[in-house]
Amino acid sequence: MKTIKETTSSTSRDERHYALGRGLGYWELTFEDRQAIFKHEAGAVYVACLLLHPPPEPIHALALALDARTISDQAPGAAEVIQQRYLGLDDAETVRSLRRRQHALEAVLDDKHEIEPVKAEVLRELEGIADSLRQSSWRSHECIRKCARAVSLAIQLLLAHLTRAVDAEGKPHPVLQAFARHLEEHLLIPSGRDDVQGQVRAAATLAGWFTYEPPPGVVWTAGEGLLPK
Repeated sequence: MKTIKETTSSTSRDERHYALGRGLGYWELTFEDRQAIFKHEAGAVYVACLLLHPPPEPIHALALALDARTISDQAPGAAEVIQQRYLGLDDAETVRSLRRRQHALEAVLDDKHEIEPVKAEVLRELEGIADSLRQSSWRSHECIRKCARAVSLAIQLLLAHLTRAVDAEGKPHPVLQAFARHLEEHLLIPSGRDDVQGQVRAAATLAGWFTYEPPPGVVWTAGEGLLPK
């Protein structure tokens, strides 16, 4: 009987719809086929990024903040622009691009079949990249800690607001509060674990590492206002 019950539950879950879409100042949520709307806030973008693209392993808040900028087809609002400037995300994006280029060039140097003139040019470009990275403020650990704190706080505030959400009659909102419980169980708790995939991470939440572990059959789709990465 237990096996039949679990199979039925899993089957019904597979048939349910989960989606997030961003409007102007609000989000449209479909959770277990039930729909609701909640106000936009910074934490919603980070949560949407994790739900729509569950990372294979926990990612740092900085990477999450950068990835979150790519999933919306809307121009950031004034508050978001201020937040991005405060976190220095433009500079961080530049650093990430430089490091990607650096890794690609290093692969050229390691290629035994590449000719020496090409390697000489690669070395000159690598020197320029190294100079740029040395001058970047993102070499400061304080910048990274600041980003981790801001992203962590934004996600926690979103969960707090969803947990206290009420409907038009002032009663606990059945959809938004269920969504909050889902995020608590499958995003916040896994993100705070010290042991993830056999690797010990001390003070994971404080360090700003995040992940999302959806239950079987739960697949989120992007609604209007969100673009796939």
